[in-house]
Amino acid sequence: MIGRRWSVCSGAAILCLVSSGVWADSNQTTLPAGPVLIEAAEPVPPWTEIRLASAAGPVVAQSDGAGRLWSWGTVSIEDGRPRFLPAAVSDEPQGGVRVFQVDAGLLEVRIDGELFTRFHYEAKEPKPFLWPVIGPTGDPVTRAYPMKEIETERRDHRHHRSIWCAWGEVNSDRIEGTTNYWHESKDPANQDRQIVRRIVRTVNGPIFGLIEAHIDWVAHNGQREFSEKRTYMFFRGDDRKRVIDVSNAFAFEDADVTFADTKEAGLLSVRVATSMDEVGLNRREPGQGHMVNSHGSRGEADCWGERADWCDYVGPVNGRTVGIAVFDDPGNWGHPPRWHIRGYGLFSVNNIAERSFLKPPGDATPEQRAAFERTHDAAKTFKKGESAEFNYRILIHSGDTEEARVADAYKRYTLDRPAIVP
Repeated sequence: MIGRRWSVCSGAAILCLVSSGVWADSNQTTLPAGPVLIEAAEPVPPWTEIRLASAAGPVVAQSDGAGRLWSWGTVSIEDGRPRFLPAAVSDEPQGGVRVFQVDAGLLEVRIDGELFTRFHYEAKEPKPFLWPVIGPTGDPVTRAYPMKEIETERRDHRHHRSIWCAWGEVNSDRIEGTTNYWHESKDPANQDRQIVRRIVRTVNGPIFGLIEAHIDWVAHNGQREFSEKRTYMFFRGDDRKRVIDVSNAFAFEDADVTFADTKEAGLLSVRVATSMDEVGLNRREPGQGHMVNSHGSRGEADCWGERADWCDYVGPVNGRTVGIAVFDDPGNWGHPPRWHIRGYGLFSVNNIAERSFLKPPGDATPEQRAAFERTHDAAKTFKKGESAEFNYRILIHSGDTEEARVADAYKRYTLDRPAIVP
């Protein structure tokens, strides 16, 4: 039985949990360190820092906009219940995650005073994106091109901007034909854009920092097709991992909107650092990296277009092995999704397309091919007034997939209830 009481000390909320239970036993299953939702004794106000006293020692936690309480540590599964063991969190003034406005259209995220990433939403850009993205080894883990040209990097697909969201074929009655938010037009007059209308909020804290942006997806004729609330939660992490939770909440307020069945899309897309690519710069030789998915499939031939809960892209950066894993939330439409993941470094999760990743039998007649395409067309239409939300986690880790325990990290991500603090 757990007793609960609230008190206030120096303006900070203190939640004391007293338990006669034992933290762990030798038969427990322990999941690796990472962001953990923990059970609160009482409702917690949004955007609040909490200090918890427990049998496991002091716990630092932070609530999100829904009042859910987050901390960082490991999880032990005992008798089917997740139990939480906190990691040490520094209370130094420069500690935690801080979000700064550094220029018009540019926010900077720092962890313990060091640069983690920047959110670019300058008016000149066709879409917002995160770049650079610094991994736990202190080196960038995504490609710099086209924002910056580096001689040793691959310079193709200038629309692949580090970490971004886009869809290549959208239809609505707001414009004739199809809009394309994936590619970038050489003619600005023909460019369909994601326009950040405002930054709704930024949050700083000991466990996570947050950026919430209101984004309009606007066709080149100036008509908004739909809007989005995009939220990034940047977790403080530790010396072996960084974590970003991404939420894309779409509102279809103006028209029926169809996301066509296309592989040229990704509601979460990443272009990894060139040194991590699976193929060499000339695409005829192997690179130093590789990809693997939740089924254990390895390499583009076995991962591209396949359904999987997660994919991980692993390779060397500045001589040290790092990886970028993307997790799909089981509550997302189309879970498990297909993956547009390429040997040259593209890494996109696609929750809608089907036909674009499949091929009809080689001996099919033209009529059979047409029937195949009709049958497997998975285009998704959202009716006016509807909404949709997609959630993902990006895990940036040192070491390879096995060393980082990516499969277990996904299990922690999909825990269906908060962990108990003993």
